[in-house]
Parts: sequence; C-alpha cells; structure tokens
Amino acid sequence: MSPPAYLLVFAEPGAGVSDELFNDWYDNEHIPLRVATPTFSSWLRLDAIDGQKPSYAAAYDLSSYEDTLVAPYTTLAETRSEREQGIFANSELFDRRIYDLYDKTPVPPPSSLYDPSRAPLITVFRGLDVREGAEEELTKWYLEEHIPMLSKVPGWIRTRWFVLRDAGYVGVEAAKQTKKATKFLAVHEWADATFDTRPEFKAALETPWRGRVEKDVVGMERRVFKARRQWQREE
Repeated sequence: MSPPAYLLVFAEPGAGVSDELFNDWYDNEHIPLRVATPTFSSWLRLDAIDGQKPSYAAAYDLSSYEDTLVAPYTTLAETRSEREQGIFANSELFDRRIYDLYDKTPVPPPSSLYDPSRAPLITVFRGLDVREGAEEELTKWYLEEHIPMLSKVPGWIRTRWFVLRDAGYVGVEAAKQTKKATKFLAVHEWADATFDTRPEFKAALETPWRGRVEKDVVGMERRVFKARRQWQREE
C-alpha cells in the first residue's frame, strides 16, 4: 500500500503579479478546487517569517503520490483557468515538491496540542541531504532521538519525516534555479514562535549523535512560516 504523500509549494509572485491578485486567486480559486478534490485531505497557506524568499507557502496532505498521476488530480492542471495560467506564467517562482511520508506513525505521536481542525501557528521545514551510505543513520537519528527530544519542548505539536518523490520549478525565474530540493524533509509544527529559546530545544541540538550525523550532511535548508489560512472540507 502506498504511503500518504505531502505536497509543499513555496511561491513568490514577484513583480509580475500583484499580491492582491495572487492572494485572491490562491484563496478563492486555486485552493477551493483542491478542497473539492478527494486526493487532498488538508489545505494550509503560510507566510514566511524568516526573512527569506519565497514569501509564501502552501502545504497539503495527499492520499498518495500515485494518486497525483491520475484523475481527478491531473484534471486540475488540464482545466486551469486563463487567470491561473497567467499567474503561473508571470509569477517569479513556484517551487513545488511532493514527498512520501516515511512512517505513518511518527515516534512519538503528536502531542495533546494537536488538533487537525486548527492549523499550527508555526511550521518549520527542515530539509537535509547526506552523503551516500548515511541516509539510514540520518533517519534513525531523527526518529529515535531527535523527534523524541523535540517532543519534550513546550509548544511542540508534532514532527513528520518525509522522503522526496518529485520536484520542479515554474515561473519567470524557473530556468535559473540550480538548487535541488533536499531528499529528506522534516515538518515541525509548533504552537508558538518561542520554541527555539527553550533549553529543551537547545539540548536537542547538542547531542553526540547529532554531531556524528552532521558530519555527513551535504545539503540543508530551513524555512520558518506562520499560518495564514486553513481550509476544511464540508462533510
């Protein structure tokens, strides 16, 4: 059985599309069509708070990667409106990635703060690549030590671990992009933005095991976002 998937899109409208048009399209056209598509089970837009670009992100839980290769998911691209086509063509950049969930039951499970009907205030995306032969150790450390230690930090909601299946760029700056999406992605959800000031968080960054794993890291990224809007499907 295929694992659940995760679609992550970083987006920057740039000079070619106004923020007003971009956000109206995203909120009132783009995501509502996906709320009506059964391949999707969650819909969240986010604003960057780390001073980096792209300035926006959207994250979706999907039934599986395989379901993105067939209708009704593929119908979304085949039936794009003229407005949507123009926004994709004229925006600065869309950085689109699809991941497989590594483990359906993260260790440990979400905290008591987890509520699927309420978006986490803060989401941290942490991407990692390691040298050949070190991937198993990276995942083992994340699941057996790092996530359990993070779970002790006040405000931690949950962490999930993903493996890349597909990635690509769209937009005016797409052809200039040389950086590849990292193979591994951790998605950390927090109830507030003070988590990284906590001693428990700092302790999770200072273990011997982490130090050994870091020696094998060849690529990394870290983005921090605040929830902008969440959608729910009417039953």
